[in-house]
Amino acid sequence: MEDELRHLSDTLDKYDEVIDDSRLKLSNLKNLYKSDYDAMLEEKFKLEGEIKSIERAKNSPYFARIDFESNTNKDICYIGKLGVTDYDNNIITVDWRAPISSLYYDSNVGDAKYISPDGLISGKLLLKRQYTIENSKLINYNDVDTVSNDELLKPYLSVSADTRLKNIVSTIQSEQNKIIRYPITKNLIVQGVAGSGKTTVALHRIAYLVYNYRNLYKPGDYMVIGPNKFFVSYISGILPDLDVNGVKEYTTLELALNYIEEPFKVNNSLDVLKEKDDISKFKISMDMKKEIDLYFESLKILPDVDFTIKGVKILSNNVVKRIYEEINTKIYKSVKSKVDRLILLIDKYIEENNDSIISSLIKDKIDKKIIEDYKNNINIYLKKYFTVLNIKVKDIYINILKRNNIDIKNINLNEIDIEDIYPLMYIKYKIIGSNFDNYKHIVIDEAQDYGEFNFYVLKKLFKNATFSIYGDLAQSLYPYRSIDNWECLQDIFDDIDMLKLNKSYRTTIEIMNEANKINKQLNLDIALPVIRHGDEVEYTNKNILDIINELKEKYKTIAIITKDVKESQALYNKLNNKIYINLIDKDNINFNSDINILPSYLSKGLEFDAVILLNKNNFNRNSVIDLKLLYVSMTRALHKLVIID
Repeated sequence: MEDELRHLSDTLDKYDEVIDDSRLKLSNLKNLYKSDYDAMLEEKFKLEGEIKSIERAKNSPYFARIDFESNTNKDICYIGKLGVTDYDNNIITVDWRAPISSLYYDSNVGDAKYISPDGLISGKLLLKRQYTIENSKLINYNDVDTVSNDELLKPYLSVSADTRLKNIVSTIQSEQNKIIRYPITKNLIVQGVAGSGKTTVALHRIAYLVYNYRNLYKPGDYMVIGPNKFFVSYISGILPDLDVNGVKEYTTLELALNYIEEPFKVNNSLDVLKEKDDISKFKISMDMKKEIDLYFESLKILPDVDFTIKGVKILSNNVVKRIYEEINTKIYKSVKSKVDRLILLIDKYIEENNDSIISSLIKDKIDKKIIEDYKNNINIYLKKYFTVLNIKVKDIYINILKRNNIDIKNINLNEIDIEDIYPLMYIKYKIIGSNFDNYKHIVIDEAQDYGEFNFYVLKKLFKNATFSIYGDLAQSLYPYRSIDNWECLQDIFDDIDMLKLNKSYRTTIEIMNEANKINKQLNLDIALPVIRHGDEVEYTNKNILDIINELKEKYKTIAIITKDVKESQALYNKLNNKIYINLIDKDNINFNSDINILPSYLSKGLEFDAVILLNKNNFNRNSVIDLKLLYVSMTRALHKLVIID
């Protein structure tokens, strides 16, 4: 223990030295960079960020140690959330994302190997040690000799929900680590049961990729797509804690509306839970893609009239058609790219034939002002000539819906449902192409709620990116607009692998066993809980205020989950004057209290120390949707689940 205390003290001293050196460099930037203001500003932001990161890391500078002996040398590595080196390039702590750190997550003590930038390194892992360091103080440490051990996880899993997320790096399990370190060149589906760590693994995978591919890609080349603002708000604090800033985070709606750039009001379809809807199913199916493709195959790009300027013919319609036939439509696919290419070719044609065109205009005694206008503003007039560039996404969509005898009243009023989003995006893509060529990797969370067509559109938009797709078919709440299997994605993504996370780290055995009864009824994968026991699931008719007050004495975060938003609102109105409580709905996405009321369909992806499930009998046991809502609600609890019949 004395040696470990001494090492921690030395590490903190070295951290302080690095901070002091960075501050000294910061104060001398003007002298170092002199007139190169942009380079100075870039270095300033970099140093300020490093100082903040190291200051934050001082609370817990490392969580593990490995001793590894290869043929060439022996490495003693203290692994932390942040890799820190001094100004002489001596390693103080090793970043958890570094190649050698994989030994801690994936290897037993004994013969071991890892892949470094120089190739495979083999040797012996002599020591694996875990540390608990809080507020710069060593609480305890213990040696580990296996890849993973559920007993060792217990102290980390028994903490409160807000603390638990902060410890994930030190508790990454081998099956999670495989996903995190999966090559960026591969598309990946992760089917994970409730509580298996899908979201945290997804974010740690981005942190890993940002770190290991930092010489190739910027953080802004990555994007996370979440299901709603509430969810994005919930996860937004994790990446900065992993020393990653600049990764784009969007909800599906934000991404779509920013891209479509037309004023639509989106109805809150989170409140719409229904078993079957043929029209919604059609809108997110590949049949809708075919309908849109057919429309654009017959879309007239060329005007039927001659190209004129102020009534004066410059080129005949036949000449324009002849030039258009030179375009390679396999390369230029969108309407805009075809028209842009056509304008360039017409420009070239006019330049080559400019003398004869002007001679003809002079011969026809055309006003000199018009001739000057022609010379100076030809491109402006060409863009006006191709009226197809002014086509609206909404108008095309209305035409397609009318052709399929689908009601267009809401669309005419600029009102759409969530299932209209992807047809509109695909129409926009057919018009202008993609605006997202810079992105290299896309993370989709809660992907079980996407339709096959949704994935197709995203693959088209992010044509230069690979995808990590995370979801749980047991938590799919919208069968009228969702996939029911992952295999259908193999036709969309040329090269895609699937990995499973069947172990639940969130809930106790008692809670997971109760929730697994629903999975059995739905013939879905059974979640395997970590060996962590707790209280039996409590069924009661006690007064809800009494239950809350009992739970408050033991647990920090409490959620009261109802089936729908009406029940949540009614309960909030009843309790609001009696205790400090927060209602979460589509209009409020923030945690303002340790006690929250929310509907079941907004609880996906979230976790709380204790959950009170209100009116279980309101969930229809013969309805697939209601069973999944019940499963989602039950599996939000870390330690305690109380069910009011």
